[in-house]
Amino acid sequence: MPESSPIFSFTQHYLAPVGAVMLLGLLGGKAAKLIHLPKVTGYLLTGILIGPSVLHLVSAEVVAGLSLINDIALGLIMFAIGGVFEIHHIQAVGKKILWLTIGQSIGVIVLTTGGLMLFGMDASPAILLGTIAIATAPAAPLLVMREYDAKGDFTDTLITIVATSNIVCILAFQLAFSIVQMTTSGSGILYALLAPVYELGGSLIIGFGLGWIISKWEQRIDDQAELLMIIVAGILTVTGLANTFNLQPLFAALIMGAVTTNLSLMHRLVYIEMRQIEQPLYIAFFVIAGASLHLDLLPAIGIAGIVYLVSRVAGKIIGVWVFARWHNMTTNIRRHLGLGMIVQAGVAIGLVDIINRTNPNLGHIVTPIILATVLIYETIGPPVIRYLLIKAGDVDPDNL
Repeated sequence: MPESSPIFSFTQHYLAPVGAVMLLGLLGGKAAKLIHLPKVTGYLLTGILIGPSVLHLVSAEVVAGLSLINDIALGLIMFAIGGVFEIHHIQAVGKKILWLTIGQSIGVIVLTTGGLMLFGMDASPAILLGTIAIATAPAAPLLVMREYDAKGDFTDTLITIVATSNIVCILAFQLAFSIVQMTTSGSGILYALLAPVYELGGSLIIGFGLGWIISKWEQRIDDQAELLMIIVAGILTVTGLANTFNLQPLFAALIMGAVTTNLSLMHRLVYIEMRQIEQPLYIAFFVIAGASLHLDLLPAIGIAGIVYLVSRVAGKIIGVWVFARWHNMTTNIRRHLGLGMIVQAGVAIGLVDIINRTNPNLGHIVTPIILATVLIYETIGPPVIRYLLIKAGDVDPDNL
């Protein structure tokens, strides 16, 4: 039988699918709440259900065409996470975050790369997968924390280390990929050194520059509507510029959030308004993310995918436990923080895209592993984070 046509395709106006995914996602979030799951899980499962893998109500072309929403939502998320790098907060927890970031990064690289090579994978893809494994998706933890109004040392530490782990991931990946390119295609050592410097350095300059301009502009504004517009426009600008120059848009948005947080407090006056703007975009973002997940990859995940799936989580848990115990950190941090970084999505997929564009042969090895495991991580991650926040005592029982 011929495959049925999706209800939403590019034969209709492009706004119809946008409205549909928001409304259906909202219903999915309410349904998840009824069975005591995070709303994020409901958004994701709604996307899987209506997407090309199940009901095919929304076509793959529409999902790809809505990438603008993903870019905007991720920019807003990283801007918000950049706000945790407030100077007084970093002075208080800086050493702890540094050691935990180092611990989980070492644990992930060693166990993931070593495990994959032990099961027969060549060194180049194994090393790249080991560095990609450091990445933790920021969106799901942030939204789960907001949904349950989580507050406490565990929550603050988790969201901060999510940000720092992605920075380390990007740097480690760029170094590893540059070296792989140097050995496989004959690129010089200068390229291997300059490629990560360009991407991260350029993102830092753009993020800092836009953040400084917005901070100064904020302090000369009395109208809250204008203030809100400047913040949103700044996030769109920094994300667009980073993409234009092949930099790291997520890192640039994070830096802009950190700069504005430290140089101006004015944007906090429109915090509630920002949340109202963000919410429909976040719902659409997770529904689209769910629709983008490929269920057909699960049967073909193979031994390498299983090794990656398990060793990545084990590396985070063991790395955090060892370094947290070494530095006498709290029981909540030792026992729960590593598992709290289970979710993986945007950054990992972005790095895989770099591999596919530059070295398709490596991409054929890495891509199915990342896409299949992202499906699993994204589905089970939000309920796990909810459980850990409750275990850590950072969620008021009245908010459950």
